[in-house]
Amino acid sequence: MAEEKSPRTPEQQAEYQRSRKKIRTIRIWLWVIALLFLGFGLLSRCALSPSQAAVRIVESCVKNMPFSPQWESDLAKHGLQGQTERVIEPFCRCVWEAPLSKLSDDDLRNFSKLDTEAQLDKLGGAQAFLQRQEQCLAAQKP
Repeated sequence: MAEEKSPRTPEQQAEYQRSRKKIRTIRIWLWVIALLFLGFGLLSRCALSPSQAAVRIVESCVKNMPFSPQWESDLAKHGLQGQTERVIEPFCRCVWEAPLSKLSDDDLRNFSKLDTEAQLDKLGGAQAFLQRQEQCLAAQKP
């Protein structure tokens, strides 16, 4: 048997509607707050710290340097031909970690936005960078 709803007075009906609206509003605000926490949590995980940026730059060097046209000739010049796998990671760390550690947090955040000349200037200039590459390759000799 179906149970009949007890008849409500208009005041009771109005009070019931107000309470339903309040509950609905509270639920909406809880969802908004939960989404804000989630959004800020994801944003903080996406932003790179300076140390993470330096690690990413070194990783990029490890991935891309072997495809540089001069890489094999530089290895051959230092007697390291065919040793890319052994040499590449220590070489990239040597070339990049010291100059990147000298940059400020803002410089590191904006580093990828700079053109090549400005990047080289931040790293001490083209001549200093080439000299550091030569020193790092020479340090990799067995």
